[in-house]
Amino acid sequence: MKRTLSLLLLLFSVTIFCQNVSYAVTSKNITNPERGFYHYTSTGSSGGYNLLSQSTLSGYRTNEKITVIQRQFFLRDFITGIPITSTYLANMQTDFNRIRTAGLKVIVRFTYTSSSSYTIFQPTKAQILAHITQLAPVLNANKDVIATIQAGFIGQYGEWYYTGSSEFGTGDYTKYTTTQWNNRKQVLDAMISQFPQEIPLQIRYIYAKTQMYGSTYVGRIGFYNDAFLNSWGDSGTFLVSSSSGSNLTQQTYLSNQTATLPMSGETDGVNSPRTDCANATLEMNRYNWSLINKDYFSTVITNWQTNGCYAEMQTKLGYKFELISSTLSSTNLLIALKNNGWANLYKTRKVYIVFVNGTNEYKYEIGNTSNWIEGQVVNLAVPLSYPIPNGTYKLYLYVPDNNSNSVNYAIQFSNVGTWLAQKGYNDLLQTYVKNIAAKPSKTKVYNMYGNYVGDKIEDLQQGIYIIKTISNDSIYTKKIKI
Repeated sequence: MKRTLSLLLLLFSVTIFCQNVSYAVTSKNITNPERGFYHYTSTGSSGGYNLLSQSTLSGYRTNEKITVIQRQFFLRDFITGIPITSTYLANMQTDFNRIRTAGLKVIVRFTYTSSSSYTIFQPTKAQILAHITQLAPVLNANKDVIATIQAGFIGQYGEWYYTGSSEFGTGDYTKYTTTQWNNRKQVLDAMISQFPQEIPLQIRYIYAKTQMYGSTYVGRIGFYNDAFLNSWGDSGTFLVSSSSGSNLTQQTYLSNQTATLPMSGETDGVNSPRTDCANATLEMNRYNWSLINKDYFSTVITNWQTNGCYAEMQTKLGYKFELISSTLSSTNLLIALKNNGWANLYKTRKVYIVFVNGTNEYKYEIGNTSNWIEGQVVNLAVPLSYPIPNGTYKLYLYVPDNNSNSVNYAIQFSNVGTWLAQKGYNDLLQTYVKNIAAKPSKTKVYNMYGNYVGDKIEDLQQGIYIIKTISNDSIYTKKIKI
């Protein structure tokens, strides 16, 4: 009987100190930041600034699970030596405030014109650099709501192609002079140095980045492709010599570069079979797409919805983190997770373990997401040696935005029954009991010369003594006179 009871106690002890949890994965689209389909918006300068609608922005998140918009700021009125007005900058701030209130983020691009028919539609390099300096404080003040900043400023729609400018070159980018490339590089260098360091930049053409910075440079310059899946190498994204030509070197380069940098853009026409579901999903995966415009090209988007790949795109564009399992012992927590999206995070985030006991919470940083690589299982080992009080705790995984504590910008894992929406935490469904017995205090007595004289104060003769008390590995000293 004693042996049976001892065995039962042993089994009970093992159960308490080795808790295993497996997590169910959901196929639903998660409202996560900085990924998925986005909506396009723009505002001009002539005829008044077109402020964003708060209700429309909020509807994107609540009704469509869309968390990103693109915002093109047209600066037509400020082309010829004119500073951006304080009114325009104030309106930009209002836009950013409304984006923040809606829990969205924004892809930013600055553009002077959508037309090449104007006599002057491209500012000088000096004017662009002055505008960058004006815009920098606004962007830095709102970096918490900016997903990426695209290298606009040059050319029609800011796409770095048609410029009508001898300073920058126009048309065929393989024919720009060294001086023209250097002028373009000065614009991008100014964006790199003055715009928020935490925010990645994006450029339209592969050739432009390699021409200015070399084929091995990574930096924080990703890509946007506004002719995704179209002919002529996606209208110049890839340098090709024919309508259906390919460039394997640049394709490999783009795939490697966007492993850690943002890839976004839009389609601009039907081009079957490349725009068909089978190929579109393949290329999104190959080039690590995180974000794509839902508003353009509408026929392509409709075809994806009709032919059944739109839902897959909703869930797999960007990252898709899934908890696999966790094991809790009295001393360690082991967590297995996987990224089943088409891309990695293009902004590394800190990761926290959270202990919750009633209204008491204790957060501790346990690493970051830099090695949460798409397609690979990640194992997190968390030693449970944190200085928290004795008690019973629920355990959570927390992946917030580095620039904001808003729950709207925390990452939700694609699991069933694990999201604590009001906190932005992922419930590990684990309960941890900390019950470290207090150690008995030890007292040692020393005379004024530092010599040990005993452990009991009541045995001391008249004199001056130093009392040292050791309690739960803490040491306290005081001087007494008898």
